[in-house]
Amino acid sequence: MKPHVAFRLVLCMLAGVSIGCVRGPLTWQRVTLNEQIAQGDVAFIKEGRTRLMDVADRLGPPDEIQAVGESLIALYHFSDGRYFRADYGWALRFVLPFMAPEMVLGGGGFGTNTFQLICDDQWVVHEHAFAWHADSSEFRFWPFGDKAQ
Repeated sequence: MKPHVAFRLVLCMLAGVSIGCVRGPLTWQRVTLNEQIAQGDVAFIKEGRTRLMDVADRLGPPDEIQAVGESLIALYHFSDGRYFRADYGWALRFVLPFMAPEMVLGGGGFGTNTFQLICDDQWVVHEHAFAWHADSSEFRFWPFGDKAQ
């Protein structure tokens, strides 16, 4: 191997290792369990006409079915978690190399959201709605402002 090629290879390896060791000033992380269900995914449901079997063909089987009197409730659960971290002192490490202060603001949440269907005894959908976890998955860019979704 030529010396300049070996030097470039070693330089690339060192750069790769150092990139893995350095944390940047902003970090976004997101974890999703199960398939997310959105409004567009359930637009085909016509209350009083769509059967639960048609919904199961499109969305998959429900995670849970509960019998309530003559009706049944089908539930689809999907979880979403987000975390945001900002280190406002990150740039100071270039000015003060021996004392790199961390001024970190971080936060997030993890919650389970639900899509609910209420069906009659013939398994026809009469109502459907989303139940969103109130504090799940909020990014907060600045401690004094509004939360961003």
